[in-house]
Amino acid sequence: MIKIILLFIFFFLPILSYYGLGWSSQDSNFTITINPGATNSDSQNPMAPTNVTVSEGTTIIWLNNDSTPHLLVPGTPDQGPSNIFYGDYFGTGESYNITIDNAGVYNYYDPTWSHIRGQITVVPNNNDTDITDNDGGFLNPTIAGGTTK
Repeated sequence: MIKIILLFIFFFLPILSYYGLGWSSQDSNFTITINPGATNSDSQNPMAPTNVTVSEGTTIIWLNNDSTPHLLVPGTPDQGPSNIFYGDYFGTGESYNITIDNAGVYNYYDPTWSHIRGQITVVPNNNDTDITDNDGGFLNPTIAGGTTK
């Protein structure tokens, strides 16, 4: 019986996964934490993780563990916000979230603390490998966002 189970795990499961019949390891949520002391410009780790790769349709959740309210906008400090989403400030223990439904590279930052920034790479769910870097803006995204307390 053990041989049959091992045979399934090591032989049939990879074949099923290759043809799209297997299980997906994709999460529908991904959390990025704003760390305590993030507003200190000398901070080596204001957020964790800073750059992430997720699948289309993933909800990104920023959790504020810092003692200062934060606001995250798409874009870069050099080019400014692209105004695709624009939430409210969210305080200690609160979170802000968006759902990105289109593949692309999305830069974001806190306009008050420009050293707090990151990048989200969204990959397609259909094994398509075309991802376009949009230089700080969004690539025709479908975004749903909000703040939770």
